[in-house]
Amino acid sequence: MILGAGALWFAVMFGLGFLLGPVRILLLEPRLGPTLAVLVEAVPMTAAMVLLAPWVARLFGVPPAPGPRLLMGAVGLVLLVLAETLLGMLLFGRGPGFWLERPRSPDGRIYLGLLALFFLMPLLRRGAR
Repeated sequence: MILGAGALWFAVMFGLGFLLGPVRILLLEPRLGPTLAVLVEAVPMTAAMVLLAPWVARLFGVPPAPGPRLLMGAVGLVLLVLAETLLGMLLFGRGPGFWLERPRSPDGRIYLGLLALFFLMPLLRRGAR
């Protein structure tokens, strides 16, 4: 139940990020720079998190208690970090240590904030219908 919810939570948000990522990289970053581009992308990503977290939890019957909701977020986060690490290695030739570089730039800090929000959103939206 909770593992399935976490896996779907990962899949729907990763899928959206996979669609929006090229728009950010190819269209927005050259015009706006990396920080503003990430901020623009953050708006639909955050809206999707707000809307989809309660839907996924309801679909899998995840209780609204903090423990199950945080576990759902944690499963999603672990899968997301693994997928992003593998994609970074395969597509961009990055080593797994690129995560240590994220906090050094404003866009990286925004991205890490979005990851924290991704982890917490199932808990934050536990009362939503």
